[in-house]
Amino acid sequence: MRSVIIAALLTVTSTAFGQECIRPAWGKCVSLPNGGSHTGMSIQRERVKTDVPPGPDICVTNEEEIGGYTFARFQRNGMPWPNAQWGVDTDDFCFFAK
Repeated sequence: MRSVIIAALLTVTSTAFGQECIRPAWGKCVSLPNGGSHTGMSIQRERVKTDVPPGPDICVTNEEEIGGYTFARFQRNGMPWPNAQWGVDTDDFCFFAK
């Protein structure tokens, strides 16, 4: 229930500011042809944000449970994105298009 409330709040908040939170499921991809940004809660339980340069689709390629939380891992062009250590909470991450 907590994740549903958090997701609803993120959607309302991001829509209110003119940006839609894009959260692809495991095995799905997001296209950001003009680039954008990516936010979430890291494996270390810290807020993270990174810019997304224009390029190929970014796909959720794995989900893993660590310490009771489920984290998503991403790939772009067959390589870990933005790096192999990057993982964000599946209930919390968002992509935002420019």
